[in-house]
Amino acid sequence: MPKLTNDLLKTVMPEPGKRLELRDDVESGLIFRVTEKGVRTWSVRYRNAAGEQRRKSLGLFPAVGLAKARDEARKAKGSVASGSDPVATEKAARAEERRKRLHTLSGLADVYFDAAAKGTHRGGPTAKPKRAGTISEERRVFDKLVKPKFGDSAVANITRTEIRDFCAKQTKKAKSNGRHCRNIIRQLMSFAVREGVIDHNPALDIAVAMPTARRRVLADEELLAFWNACAQPDDIDDLTLSKLMGTALRMAAVTLQRGGEVVGMRWEEIDRAAKTWLIPAERMKGKRAHLVPLSDLALGLLDEAAEITKGNGSEFVFASPRSEEDAHIDRRAFSRAMNRLVGVIEIPDATPHDLRRTGATNLTSERIGFSRFIVSQILAHAADTGGAAAVTGQHYDLNDYLAEKRRALSAWAELLTSIIDAKPRSS
Repeated sequence: MPKLTNDLLKTVMPEPGKRLELRDDVESGLIFRVTEKGVRTWSVRYRNAAGEQRRKSLGLFPAVGLAKARDEARKAKGSVASGSDPVATEKAARAEERRKRLHTLSGLADVYFDAAAKGTHRGGPTAKPKRAGTISEERRVFDKLVKPKFGDSAVANITRTEIRDFCAKQTKKAKSNGRHCRNIIRQLMSFAVREGVIDHNPALDIAVAMPTARRRVLADEELLAFWNACAQPDDIDDLTLSKLMGTALRMAAVTLQRGGEVVGMRWEEIDRAAKTWLIPAERMKGKRAHLVPLSDLALGLLDEAAEITKGNGSEFVFASPRSEEDAHIDRRAFSRAMNRLVGVIEIPDATPHDLRRTGATNLTSERIGFSRFIVSQILAHAADTGGAAAVTGQHYDLNDYLAEKRRALSAWAELLTSIIDAKPRSS
């Protein structure tokens, strides 16, 4: 066992694939550890009054040098000799700090969102991490709407009446606001119950106005106006829309995928030879990978995006021009862009999601004539059958209906092209 010196500690490395531990010959119990990646840490081992072995971390080297590590080890062992247990004391301090954070709704939310990212926000064996996009949207709702009202309030003091009245007030501003606020408060309070902060959830069974199911389908002349505005935004007076955003909006119309999936598209997800786009499970609403066949119209939009972003080196097809880091266009910016566009070109009450409904409706209509089942596969709906058939589809039938989806999306692209070019569709 080599004698510990600062020069040795700076250079010593373990064998490939292993971890190295060196014991100090001056201060018993002091351990120097080096991982395979070269991370160097100090710790001290001891036995508490009950005879249980403990290991207390003393920090990273070189921030904690040899002399300081020996001094910290002596202090830890001195505490043990006086009947204390440093590790247990630290755990208790962390638990108390966490308890204090959970006391207010803002602190509870911070812990909840961290847990949601790890999948520990819910109980049970099937708990999974929430999607980053979901957490981001819930955090936005909390910070913008809920936090100003309840952020500094003690969780145990927030009453059902306060929550009900707050959600009702938000509903008057926008139906979706009331529903989103109720949902996030309910989730936070359920988390507080699981953490032992409160005994019951005061947000359960609070009624809020539900949105009316949308039935908006764009007519051909609206699709033509939409497409032309996206393709040449500079030609439209008073329209603020980047060419890349116009390409992203049209990609949503052509592929019929959700806005979040479109703006998050990565080049590595595209197989040009196979003419497919594989959306990984972690980016899908249903947490299942989704294979989207790409029509020639969609491939042309990819070429357009590549030309617009030429030389930026981003992994994203629709890279954000506003972020200093490599990031994609924000999902909310995508919706705002659609709102600006339809306002200027006077397509009333149209949203990005209506593009999916428009495509699906045309696909199942007499104009194209595909079955609702195939359209559901294109839209990546979780299940279109019930009972045993749903179980089969979710876990055993791995057929992705690629050929049928390709024919359907190619037919949709052909219809779109005929509308854009104002030419009759071939029979």
